[in-house]
Amino acid sequence: MAAATVALRHNLDPKRFVWLWAKYVRGVNPERHCQASLRGWYSSRLSATRNPGMVSTPELALDERPLADYRAIYICGVARDGYHRKPKTNYPHNLHAVIIPRPGAHGSLSFEQWQLEVTDGVFDAIPNLDDLPAEYRGLANEFTTCRIFRWAVCNQHRFA
Repeated sequence: MAAATVALRHNLDPKRFVWLWAKYVRGVNPERHCQASLRGWYSSRLSATRNPGMVSTPELALDERPLADYRAIYICGVARDGYHRKPKTNYPHNLHAVIIPRPGAHGSLSFEQWQLEVTDGVFDAIPNLDDLPAEYRGLANEFTTCRIFRWAVCNQHRFA
């Protein structure tokens, strides 16, 4: 039997994001926030900078790493609209999605105008501030407001 391949169908437009990336997550670093809180490898396929043709590729095989190498795929898109305002107004429009590989499963996620569908995986929820373990709630705002950090520390058990 062939190994399952996580595949993502999307309508993402890289021009609408300041940054758009995905990372195959093999572990977490609770001492850092944003991308640095995720240990792993960046995708070249789901990347505004590494794959300029991504908009014309609505289905991506996320098979750049063997399934045994990672436990999740984190997708982050920092919205361009509102990013350059002072203060920034893009935060609520930033895309955060986490795919947990699961052979045979299917999931979908809608966020604003973005539609994502995954095969051989499911989408995981991004925790709220109230979901943070108590030892992290007193950290600086750049940690506690960071959805990547919140997901990472709330899911450390996946990487033990």
